[in-house]
Amino acid sequence: MSEDWGSENWGDLVKRYRLRHGLTQERMAGVIGVSQRTVSRWERGDDRPSLDLQRKLRDLGRAPPATLLQSLAYAVRHCPFPRALSRTPRLRLQALSEPAISKRPSVVGWIGRDLAPIACGILEEMLDDAALQRSIEAREIACVLTTTRSVLRTREHRRIGTYRTVITYFFHEGALYSDAVSDIAPFGTPLGYRAIAMDDVV
Repeated sequence: MSEDWGSENWGDLVKRYRLRHGLTQERMAGVIGVSQRTVSRWERGDDRPSLDLQRKLRDLGRAPPATLLQSLAYAVRHCPFPRALSRTPRLRLQALSEPAISKRPSVVGWIGRDLAPIACGILEEMLDDAALQRSIEAREIACVLTTTRSVLRTREHRRIGTYRTVITYFFHEGALYSDAVSDIAPFGTPLGYRAIAMDDVV
């Protein structure tokens, strides 16, 4: 179902579209050709898009829902970093990038399955953190920044190095998804996770 861009509440609609597609205000501004400050004003309700921009936003909002996940899965598969797309809360794995598969080849067998039963380390802590999970479900969390060693008990578990991962969340047709992108962490980086609240995102 597409967004109701005919509504008067442009601020909510712009923000919902932006978050659903995992865009920062700056990236959303680039997509439609305005400044980040303009998008911020719309979302606060201090201003509204011109008629031309309203038409452009309506066109964006009419993208067929299936296209969003297909496009995102394609982007994940072609990402040059370890990246995984999952449907939460049980982390049903949807797509993996080639670097993620190279890092942990046996995880390919988990595509379409829930990863929660094999979660360990920081990921297990996050899944058990009831306050964090409630905040994610309530759409109060923009992303979680983590530094981890292996977070899945697979054959490669013991030889996985230390990675920094940004996990972003978005809702699509009532379901919550997570998009995790990793990079190798510098030696000695302390392990842990930190949630970034929606209010902290400009």
